[in-house]
Amino acid sequence: MHEKLQEIIDHTVEKFGLSNYHLKRHHIFREQDSFSKSSYLLSMEWFPNDLEETDEGFNPAGTAIIEFDIHRKRLRRIAFVQEVTYADAILTTFDMEETIEWVEEETGLEFGRQFKLIHDENGELYFQAAVDNVAVYPSGSIRMQFNDQDQLVLFSIDGDFPDETQINWEPFSLTPMITDPIASEQCKLLEVPVEDEEKWLPVYGATTIFVTNDGERQLTFSEVEANHSLVKKDIILEWDKPLKEPFKPLEIDLSLEVSLEEALANEPHPDTKPLTEQDQVQAVESIGHFLQCEFPNDSGQWKLTGIWREHGYIFAELKSPLSDPRVIERKMNIIMDREAYQVLNFNDNNVVLDMLKNFSDAENAVLSPEAAFDKLRGYIDVNPVYVLDKAKEKYILCGKIDCSYGVDAVTGEVISLDEL
Repeated sequence: MHEKLQEIIDHTVEKFGLSNYHLKRHHIFREQDSFSKSSYLLSMEWFPNDLEETDEGFNPAGTAIIEFDIHRKRLRRIAFVQEVTYADAILTTFDMEETIEWVEEETGLEFGRQFKLIHDENGELYFQAAVDNVAVYPSGSIRMQFNDQDQLVLFSIDGDFPDETQINWEPFSLTPMITDPIASEQCKLLEVPVEDEEKWLPVYGATTIFVTNDGERQLTFSEVEANHSLVKKDIILEWDKPLKEPFKPLEIDLSLEVSLEEALANEPHPDTKPLTEQDQVQAVESIGHFLQCEFPNDSGQWKLTGIWREHGYIFAELKSPLSDPRVIERKMNIIMDREAYQVLNFNDNNVVLDMLKNFSDAENAVLSPEAAFDKLRGYIDVNPVYVLDKAKEKYILCGKIDCSYGVDAVTGEVISLDEL
Protein backbone atom coordinates (compact mmCIF):
# COMPACT_ATOMS: atom_id res chain seq x y z
CA MET A 1 0.00 0.00 0.00
CA HIS A 2 1.34 3.43 -0.95
CA GLU A 3 2.21 5.53 2.08
CA LYS A 4 -0.18 8.35 1.09
CA LEU A 5 -3.09 5.91 0.96
CA GLN A 6 -1.92 4.12 4.11
CA GLU A 7 -1.92 7.45 5.91
CA ILE A 8 -5.60 7.99 4.99
CA ILE A 9 -6.49 4.41 5.93
CA ASP A 10 -4.83 4.73 9.35
CA HIS A 11 -6.53 8.08 9.89
CA THR A 12 -9.91 6.54 9.00
CA VAL A 13 -9.49 3.72 11.51
CA GLU A 14 -8.62 6.13 14.28
CA LYS A 15 -11.16 8.82 13.39
CA PHE A 16 -14.22 6.55 13.25
CA GLY A 17 -13.10 3.83 15.65
CA LEU A 18 -12.97 0.98 13.15
CA SER A 19 -11.25 -1.56 15.44
CA ASN A 20 -14.15 -3.93 14.74
CA TYR A 21 -13.61 -3.66 10.97
CA HIS A 22 -11.18 -4.75 8.29
CA LEU A 23 -10.57 -3.07 4.93
CA LYS A 24 -12.10 -5.34 2.30
CA ARG A 25 -11.29 -3.34 -0.83
CA HIS A 26 -10.61 0.14 -2.10
CA HIS A 27 -10.82 2.13 -5.34
CA ILE A 28 -9.78 5.58 -6.53
CA PHE A 29 -12.15 7.85 -8.41
CA ARG A 30 -11.73 11.20 -10.11
CA GLU A 31 -14.19 14.10 -10.09
CA GLN A 32 -14.20 17.74 -11.18
CA ASP A 33 -16.05 20.75 -9.86
CA SER A 34 -17.71 23.70 -11.59
CA PHE A 35 -14.34 25.47 -11.77
CA SER A 36 -12.77 22.52 -13.65
CA LYS A 37 -10.65 21.57 -10.65
CA SER A 38 -9.99 17.85 -10.29
CA SER A 39 -10.40 15.80 -7.12
CA TYR A 40 -9.21 12.27 -6.43
CA LEU A 41 -11.24 10.22 -3.97
CA LEU A 42 -10.13 7.11 -2.11
CA SER A 43 -13.23 4.96 -1.68
CA MET A 44 -12.92 2.26 1.00
CA GLU A 45 -15.23 -0.61 1.92
CA TRP A 46 -14.79 -1.66 5.55
CA PHE A 47 -16.39 -4.97 6.54
CA PRO A 48 -17.29 -5.90 10.13
CA ASN A 49 -14.80 -8.48 11.34
CA ASP A 50 -15.70 -12.11 10.58
CA LEU A 51 -18.33 -11.08 8.04
CA GLU A 52 -18.10 -11.35 4.26
CA GLU A 53 -20.48 -10.75 1.34
CA THR A 54 -23.83 -12.46 1.38
CA ASP A 55 -24.59 -15.28 -1.04
CA GLU A 56 -26.08 -12.69 -3.40
CA GLY A 57 -22.82 -10.71 -3.37
CA PHE A 58 -24.18 -7.85 -1.26
CA ASN A 59 -22.17 -6.16 1.47
CA PRO A 60 -23.22 -7.32 4.96
CA ALA A 61 -25.13 -5.07 7.35
CA GLY A 62 -22.78 -2.68 9.12
CA THR A 63 -20.35 -2.36 6.21
CA ALA A 64 -18.83 1.13 6.21
CA ILE A 65 -18.29 2.81 2.84
CA ILE A 66 -16.00 5.80 3.35
CA GLU A 67 -14.57 8.25 0.81
CA PHE A 68 -11.76 10.74 1.41
CA ASP A 69 -10.36 13.40 -0.90
CA ILE A 70 -6.75 12.23 -1.27
CA HIS A 71 -5.09 15.62 -1.73
CA ARG A 72 -7.41 17.85 0.30
CA LYS A 73 -7.68 15.22 3.07
CA ARG A 74 -11.38 15.90 3.56
CA LEU A 75 -14.17 13.41 4.25
CA ARG A 76 -16.56 13.23 1.28
CA ARG A 77 -18.85 10.37 2.21
CA ILE A 78 -19.57 7.79 4.86
CA ALA A 79 -22.44 5.31 4.73
CA PHE A 80 -23.26 2.25 6.82
CA VAL A 81 -25.15 -0.56 5.09
CA GLN A 82 -28.69 -1.09 6.42
CA GLU A 83 -28.17 1.75 8.94
CA VAL A 84 -26.12 -0.53 11.18
CA THR A 85 -22.75 0.58 12.58
CA TYR A 86 -20.12 -1.07 14.75
CA ALA A 87 -17.84 1.99 14.70
CA ASP A 88 -16.70 3.17 18.13
CA ALA A 89 -16.16 6.86 17.37
CA ILE A 90 -19.05 7.76 15.08
CA LEU A 91 -21.23 10.79 15.78
CA THR A 92 -23.96 9.62 18.18
CA THR A 93 -26.08 12.69 18.79
CA PHE A 94 -28.95 14.27 16.95
CA ASP A 95 -28.49 17.55 18.77
CA MET A 96 -28.62 20.17 16.02
CA GLU A 97 -25.96 22.47 17.45
CA GLU A 98 -23.44 19.63 17.95
CA THR A 99 -24.27 18.18 14.53
CA ILE A 100 -23.65 21.49 12.76
CA GLU A 101 -20.36 21.92 14.65
CA TRP A 102 -19.35 18.42 13.48
CA VAL A 103 -20.20 19.32 9.86
CA GLU A 104 -18.21 22.56 10.09
CA GLU A 105 -15.19 20.69 11.42
CA GLU A 106 -15.36 17.99 8.76
CA THR A 107 -15.95 20.31 5.81
CA GLY A 108 -14.18 23.52 6.78
CA LEU A 109 -17.41 25.38 5.91
CA GLU A 110 -19.24 27.91 8.07
CA PHE A 111 -22.93 27.44 8.81
CA GLY A 112 -25.03 30.43 7.73
CA ARG A 113 -22.18 31.84 5.69
CA GLN A 114 -21.63 28.92 3.29
CA PHE A 115 -24.47 26.47 3.90
CA LYS A 116 -27.96 26.47 5.35
CA LEU A 117 -30.46 23.89 6.65
CA ILE A 118 -33.21 22.98 4.17
CA HIS A 119 -34.78 19.83 5.62
CA ASP A 120 -34.93 18.28 9.09
CA GLU A 121 -37.30 15.32 9.51
CA ASN A 122 -37.23 11.75 10.83
CA GLY A 123 -33.50 11.75 11.51
CA GLU A 124 -32.65 13.13 8.06
CA LEU A 125 -30.89 16.45 7.50
CA TYR A 126 -30.37 18.21 4.20
CA PHE A 127 -28.17 21.30 3.86
CA GLN A 128 -27.57 23.40 0.75
CA ALA A 129 -24.80 25.73 -0.29
CA ALA A 130 -25.58 29.37 0.48
CA VAL A 131 -23.84 32.70 0.94
CA ASP A 132 -25.23 34.48 4.00
CA ASN A 133 -28.29 32.22 3.61
CA VAL A 134 -28.72 33.20 -0.06
CA ALA A 135 -28.87 30.11 -2.31
CA VAL A 136 -26.23 29.48 -4.98
CA TYR A 137 -26.44 27.80 -8.41
CA PRO A 138 -25.11 25.31 -9.33
CA SER A 139 -25.57 24.23 -5.75
CA GLY A 140 -23.72 22.09 -3.26
CA SER A 141 -25.48 19.77 -0.83
CA ILE A 142 -24.82 17.97 2.44
CA ARG A 143 -26.94 14.98 3.47
CA MET A 144 -26.99 13.31 6.87
CA GLN A 145 -29.03 10.50 8.34
CA PHE A 146 -29.23 9.06 11.85
CA ASN A 147 -30.63 5.65 12.81
CA ASP A 148 -33.03 4.83 15.66
CA GLN A 149 -30.11 4.90 18.12
CA ASP A 150 -29.17 8.44 16.98
CA GLN A 151 -26.00 7.09 15.34
CA LEU A 152 -24.79 8.78 12.18
CA VAL A 153 -25.23 6.28 9.33
CA LEU A 154 -24.93 8.61 6.33
CA PHE A 155 -22.95 11.72 5.54
CA SER A 156 -22.19 13.03 2.06
CA ILE A 157 -21.07 16.34 0.62
CA ASP A 158 -21.35 17.09 -3.09
CA GLY A 159 -21.13 20.10 -5.35
CA ASP A 160 -19.71 23.57 -4.78
CA PHE A 161 -19.70 25.81 -1.72
CA PRO A 162 -18.33 29.25 -2.64
CA ASP A 163 -16.45 31.43 -0.21
CA GLU A 164 -16.40 35.21 0.08
CA THR A 165 -13.58 35.60 -2.44
CA GLN A 166 -15.78 34.12 -5.19
CA ILE A 167 -18.73 36.47 -4.62
CA ASN A 168 -19.48 39.81 -6.24
CA TRP A 169 -21.24 41.59 -3.37
CA GLU A 170 -24.09 44.02 -4.11
CA PRO A 171 -27.56 44.81 -2.74
CA PHE A 172 -30.49 43.05 -4.40
CA SER A 173 -32.17 45.67 -6.58
CA LEU A 174 -34.66 43.83 -8.83
CA THR A 175 -38.20 45.16 -8.50
CA PRO A 176 -41.57 43.91 -9.82
CA MET A 177 -41.33 46.60 -12.50
CA ILE A 178 -38.32 44.70 -13.89
CA THR A 179 -39.30 41.10 -13.12
CA ASP A 180 -43.03 41.12 -14.00
CA PRO A 181 -42.54 41.64 -17.77
CA ILE A 182 -39.85 38.93 -17.79
CA ALA A 183 -42.07 36.51 -15.85
CA SER A 184 -44.91 37.28 -18.27
CA GLU A 185 -42.66 36.31 -21.20
CA GLN A 186 -41.93 32.99 -19.46
CA CYS A 187 -45.64 32.17 -19.15
CA LYS A 188 -45.97 29.68 -22.00
CA LEU A 189 -48.48 27.10 -23.11
CA LEU A 190 -47.19 23.59 -22.41
CA GLU A 191 -48.64 20.13 -22.85
CA VAL A 192 -48.13 17.88 -19.84
CA PRO A 193 -48.83 14.11 -19.82
CA VAL A 194 -51.43 12.99 -17.27
CA GLU A 195 -50.75 9.30 -16.78
CA ASP A 196 -53.95 8.38 -14.93
CA GLU A 197 -56.14 9.81 -17.68
CA GLU A 198 -53.77 8.95 -20.56
CA LYS A 199 -54.00 12.37 -22.10
CA TRP A 200 -51.99 15.53 -22.72
CA LEU A 201 -53.14 18.47 -20.62
CA PRO A 202 -52.68 22.04 -21.94
CA VAL A 203 -51.21 24.11 -19.11
CA TYR A 204 -49.79 27.61 -18.91
CA GLY A 205 -46.65 27.61 -16.79
CA ALA A 206 -43.83 30.07 -16.06
CA THR A 207 -40.50 28.39 -16.79
CA THR A 208 -37.62 29.10 -14.39
CA ILE A 209 -35.32 31.94 -15.40
CA PHE A 210 -32.44 33.79 -13.73
CA VAL A 211 -32.17 37.58 -14.21
CA THR A 212 -28.97 39.43 -13.40
CA ASN A 213 -29.27 42.07 -10.70
CA ASP A 214 -29.02 44.89 -13.26
CA GLY A 215 -31.90 43.36 -15.24
CA GLU A 216 -29.78 43.21 -18.40
CA ARG A 217 -29.19 39.45 -18.80
CA GLN A 218 -31.37 36.38 -18.55
CA LEU A 219 -30.11 32.83 -18.01
CA THR A 220 -32.21 29.70 -18.37
CA PHE A 221 -32.07 26.99 -15.73
CA SER A 222 -30.44 24.60 -18.22
CA GLU A 223 -27.71 27.16 -18.98
CA VAL A 224 -26.90 27.61 -15.30
CA GLU A 225 -26.82 23.88 -14.59
CA ALA A 226 -25.06 22.94 -17.85
CA ASN A 227 -21.75 21.13 -18.03
CA HIS A 228 -18.89 23.65 -17.72
CA SER A 229 -17.46 22.64 -21.11
CA LEU A 230 -20.74 22.98 -23.03
CA VAL A 231 -20.48 24.67 -26.41
CA LYS A 232 -23.96 25.62 -27.59
CA LYS A 233 -24.84 24.89 -31.20
CA ASP A 234 -27.78 25.52 -33.51
CA ILE A 235 -27.08 23.38 -36.56
CA ILE A 236 -29.72 21.52 -38.58
CA LEU A 237 -28.05 18.39 -39.94
CA GLU A 238 -28.77 17.55 -43.56
CA TRP A 239 -27.35 15.21 -46.20
CA ASP A 240 -27.98 14.33 -49.84
CA LYS A 241 -28.14 10.57 -49.63
CA PRO A 242 -27.98 7.79 -47.05
CA LEU A 243 -24.89 5.72 -46.36
CA LYS A 244 -25.01 1.94 -46.33
CA GLU A 245 -22.31 1.54 -43.69
CA PRO A 246 -23.71 -0.39 -40.71
CA PHE A 247 -23.32 1.29 -37.34
CA LYS A 248 -22.08 -0.97 -34.56
CA PRO A 249 -22.49 0.55 -31.09
CA LEU A 250 -19.59 -0.05 -28.72
CA GLU A 251 -19.60 -0.53 -24.96
CA ILE A 252 -19.09 2.75 -23.09
CA ASP A 253 -17.14 2.86 -19.84
CA LEU A 254 -18.56 5.70 -17.74
CA SER A 255 -16.63 4.67 -14.64
CA LEU A 256 -14.77 7.42 -12.83
CA GLU A 257 -12.15 5.01 -11.51
CA VAL A 258 -8.49 5.84 -12.16
CA SER A 259 -5.11 4.32 -11.37
CA LEU A 260 -3.01 5.07 -8.30
CA GLU A 261 -0.38 6.65 -10.55
CA GLU A 262 -2.89 9.10 -12.02
CA ALA A 263 -4.17 10.01 -8.57
CA LEU A 264 -0.70 10.57 -7.11
CA ALA A 265 0.28 12.70 -10.10
CA ASN A 266 -2.87 14.78 -9.48
CA GLU A 267 -3.38 15.02 -13.22
CA PRO A 268 -6.15 17.31 -14.50
CA HIS A 269 -9.36 15.57 -15.49
CA PRO A 270 -9.46 15.05 -19.30
CA ASP A 271 -12.84 16.81 -19.35
CA THR A 272 -11.17 20.08 -18.28
CA LYS A 273 -9.60 20.45 -21.73
CA PRO A 274 -11.65 22.98 -23.74
CA LEU A 275 -13.24 21.96 -27.03
CA THR A 276 -11.28 23.68 -29.78
CA GLU A 277 -12.75 24.84 -33.08
CA GLN A 278 -11.14 21.80 -34.72
CA ASP A 279 -12.68 19.51 -32.10
CA GLN A 280 -16.09 20.95 -32.86
CA VAL A 281 -15.73 20.72 -36.64
CA GLN A 282 -14.65 17.07 -36.52
CA ALA A 283 -17.36 16.20 -34.02
CA VAL A 284 -20.07 17.72 -36.25
CA GLU A 285 -18.73 15.76 -39.24
CA SER A 286 -18.81 12.51 -37.27
CA ILE A 287 -22.34 13.15 -36.07
CA GLY A 288 -23.53 13.81 -39.63
CA HIS A 289 -21.86 10.62 -40.83
CA PHE A 290 -23.50 8.63 -38.03
CA LEU A 291 -26.97 9.97 -38.84
CA GLN A 292 -26.56 9.12 -42.51
CA CYS A 293 -25.90 5.51 -41.50
CA GLU A 294 -28.31 4.99 -38.59
CA PHE A 295 -31.11 7.42 -39.52
CA PRO A 296 -30.70 7.67 -43.32
CA ASN A 297 -34.15 9.13 -43.97
CA ASP A 298 -33.95 11.81 -41.28
CA SER A 299 -32.11 14.54 -43.20
CA GLY A 300 -33.18 17.91 -41.82
CA GLN A 301 -35.03 16.30 -38.89
CA TRP A 302 -32.30 16.72 -36.28
CA LYS A 303 -30.77 19.87 -34.81
CA LEU A 304 -27.45 19.80 -32.98
CA THR A 305 -27.91 21.91 -29.82
CA GLY A 306 -24.68 21.36 -27.91
CA ILE A 307 -21.34 19.56 -27.54
CA TRP A 308 -19.47 18.98 -24.28
CA ARG A 309 -16.92 16.75 -22.53
CA GLU A 310 -18.05 14.20 -19.96
CA HIS A 311 -16.60 11.00 -18.47
CA GLY A 312 -13.62 11.18 -20.82
CA TYR A 313 -15.79 11.29 -23.95
CA ILE A 314 -17.33 13.96 -26.17
CA PHE A 315 -21.11 14.16 -25.86
CA ALA A 316 -23.56 15.84 -28.22
CA GLU A 317 -27.26 16.58 -27.89
CA LEU A 318 -29.69 16.48 -30.80
CA LYS A 319 -33.31 17.64 -30.81
CA SER A 320 -36.06 18.11 -33.35
CA PRO A 321 -35.79 21.49 -35.10
CA LEU A 322 -39.58 21.88 -34.83
CA SER A 323 -41.11 23.72 -31.90
CA ASP A 324 -43.07 21.35 -29.70
CA PRO A 325 -45.26 22.45 -26.75
CA ARG A 326 -45.01 19.00 -25.16
CA VAL A 327 -42.73 18.98 -22.11
CA ILE A 328 -41.22 15.68 -23.30
CA GLU A 329 -39.68 16.22 -26.71
CA ARG A 330 -37.70 13.91 -28.96
CA LYS A 331 -34.05 14.04 -27.96
CA MET A 332 -30.88 12.07 -28.61
CA ASN A 333 -27.45 12.03 -26.97
CA ILE A 334 -24.42 10.89 -28.96
CA ILE A 335 -21.18 9.70 -27.37
CA MET A 336 -17.87 10.05 -29.25
CA ASP A 337 -14.26 9.13 -28.68
CA ARG A 338 -12.48 12.27 -27.47
CA GLU A 339 -9.47 11.79 -29.76
CA ALA A 340 -10.75 10.01 -32.88
CA TYR A 341 -14.22 11.67 -32.75
CA GLN A 342 -15.73 8.32 -33.72
CA VAL A 343 -19.35 7.89 -32.67
CA LEU A 344 -19.31 5.01 -30.20
CA ASN A 345 -22.88 4.85 -28.99
CA PHE A 346 -26.08 6.84 -28.66
CA ASN A 347 -29.33 6.91 -26.74
CA ASP A 348 -32.62 8.58 -27.47
CA ASN A 349 -35.89 8.87 -25.62
CA ASN A 350 -38.02 7.11 -28.21
CA VAL A 351 -38.91 4.45 -25.64
CA VAL A 352 -40.52 7.08 -23.41
CA LEU A 353 -42.33 8.70 -26.31
CA ASP A 354 -43.66 5.32 -27.43
CA MET A 355 -45.24 4.90 -23.99
CA LEU A 356 -47.11 8.17 -24.54
CA LYS A 357 -48.08 7.78 -28.20
CA ASN A 358 -51.60 6.56 -27.37
CA PHE A 359 -52.34 9.49 -25.04
CA SER A 360 -55.19 11.72 -26.21
CA ASP A 361 -54.12 14.98 -27.83
CA ALA A 362 -54.40 18.14 -25.76
CA GLU A 363 -57.53 20.24 -26.14
CA ASN A 364 -57.25 23.67 -27.70
CA ALA A 365 -56.48 26.43 -25.22
CA VAL A 366 -59.39 28.66 -24.24
CA LEU A 367 -57.44 30.99 -21.98
CA SER A 368 -55.10 33.62 -23.42
CA PRO A 369 -51.48 33.92 -22.19
CA GLU A 370 -52.29 37.31 -20.66
CA ALA A 371 -55.27 35.95 -18.72
CA ALA A 372 -53.19 32.97 -17.55
CA PHE A 373 -50.41 35.23 -16.27
CA ASP A 374 -52.91 37.34 -14.34
CA LYS A 375 -53.98 34.16 -12.53
CA LEU A 376 -50.37 33.07 -11.92
CA ARG A 377 -48.97 36.44 -10.88
CA GLY A 378 -49.59 35.86 -7.17
CA TYR A 379 -47.89 32.43 -7.27
CA ILE A 380 -44.64 33.56 -8.90
CA ASP A 381 -41.58 33.75 -6.65
CA VAL A 382 -38.64 36.07 -7.20
CA ASN A 383 -35.74 35.29 -4.86
CA PRO A 384 -32.14 36.54 -4.72
CA VAL A 385 -29.60 33.87 -5.60
CA TYR A 386 -25.93 33.75 -6.51
CA VAL A 387 -25.25 32.23 -9.94
CA LEU A 388 -21.86 31.10 -11.16
CA ASP A 389 -20.54 33.15 -14.06
CA LYS A 390 -18.39 30.41 -15.60
CA ALA A 391 -16.36 32.81 -17.74
CA LYS A 392 -15.30 34.96 -14.77
CA GLU A 393 -15.32 32.13 -12.18
CA LYS A 394 -17.32 34.40 -9.90
CA TYR A 395 -20.82 34.19 -8.45
CA ILE A 396 -23.05 37.08 -9.50
CA LEU A 397 -26.27 38.18 -7.82
CA CYS A 398 -29.43 37.31 -9.75
CA GLY A 399 -33.14 37.02 -9.22
CA LYS A 400 -34.56 33.54 -9.67
CA ILE A 401 -38.05 33.74 -11.19
CA ASP A 402 -39.91 30.56 -10.65
CA CYS A 403 -43.42 29.17 -10.16
CA SER A 404 -44.56 25.73 -9.02
CA TYR A 405 -48.13 26.28 -10.23
CA GLY A 406 -49.77 26.32 -13.63
CA VAL A 407 -53.11 27.26 -15.13
CA ASP A 408 -55.32 24.77 -16.96
CA ALA A 409 -55.61 26.40 -20.39
CA VAL A 410 -59.19 25.12 -20.81
CA THR A 411 -60.81 25.54 -17.39
CA GLY A 412 -58.66 28.36 -16.02
CA GLU A 413 -58.04 26.41 -12.80
CA VAL A 414 -54.77 27.05 -10.97
CA ILE A 415 -53.08 23.68 -10.37
CA SER A 416 -49.91 22.43 -8.66
CA LEU A 417 -47.42 21.26 -11.27
CA ASP A 418 -45.84 18.95 -8.71
CA GLU A 419 -49.05 16.92 -8.58
CA LEU A 420 -49.29 16.29 -12.32
